[in-house]
Amino acid sequence: MWLSEQVMRRRAEPDPATLGTVSIGGEDGAVVTDGEKRAAKVISPGGYCWQPDAAEEVLVVKGNELYVPGKLQKSPRALAPGEVLIYAGSSEIFVSRTGVEITGKVQIAGDVRITGDLYVNGTKMEVP
Repeated sequence: MWLSEQVMRRRAEPDPATLGTVSIGGEDGAVVTDGEKRAAKVISPGGYCWQPDAAEEVLVVKGNELYVPGKLQKSPRALAPGEVLIYAGSSEIFVSRTGVEITGKVQIAGDVRITGDLYVNGTKMEVP
């Protein structure tokens, strides 16, 4: 009895979070940690959607057969506290305390309201 209790106590609890590698990207993706876990759910902050690509290193939070990949931040630019950068490839939306910068091709469907000055390729535009 004593020996079996000692063996039971030595078993290490699985890590609740670890780094893993995405093996299948997209909505019904898979991530590899100590083994491959399929149908990994991706959790993002409200208002932000992201789908991991294969071979990306992600944070995996484990719990009750729920595996949640989250990407380790590696911003292409330095951010001050409170700033937000959303990027994919060469396109960016950068929100700072003083304004919003959009880099890349922009397609607009619907109304756009701009308060303040509008600059296109560094040139101030006259807005009626």
